[in-house]
Amino acid sequence: MKKRYKILIGILLPLVILYASTIFLTRDSTFDKEVIERLDIEQINEIELLRSSDNKTITITDAAKINQIMQQFEDQTLRKVYFSNSDYDEAYWLTLRTNDKREIGIRLDDSKHFFVYLYKESYMKDYKLLDNFNMAFFEDLF
Repeated sequence: MKKRYKILIGILLPLVILYASTIFLTRDSTFDKEVIERLDIEQINEIELLRSSDNKTITITDAAKINQIMQQFEDQTLRKVYFSNSDYDEAYWLTLRTNDKREIGIRLDDSKHFFVYLYKESYMKDYKLLDNFNMAFFEDLF
């Protein structure tokens, strides 16, 4: 009887560990949880936007335009990934500033990958975008 329990535990324990690690590694989140909850949107007074193909940079300080940019990300579903192999044709870097301090950096790669850089913690999180994202909106800003 003891041998059966050992065999059963020997089979179930690796399966439980595999299941738990899969849940941990493929964590879904939203833009609101990763960015909005860390930062008061009303306090963003500047967004610096960089297009990687030609390194052209624009700075947006108009509150209505900032709100419009932030609405593009609203309700975006994200999936945490580790060490993604990002091969992109175009990428956009956004730096969200409050009171002339960099708070959060965002990089978008071809509407597939979404990177969030937290300046205070010096920490970057890598996500895959699960919903369709309109990259043409950013191109129109230039």
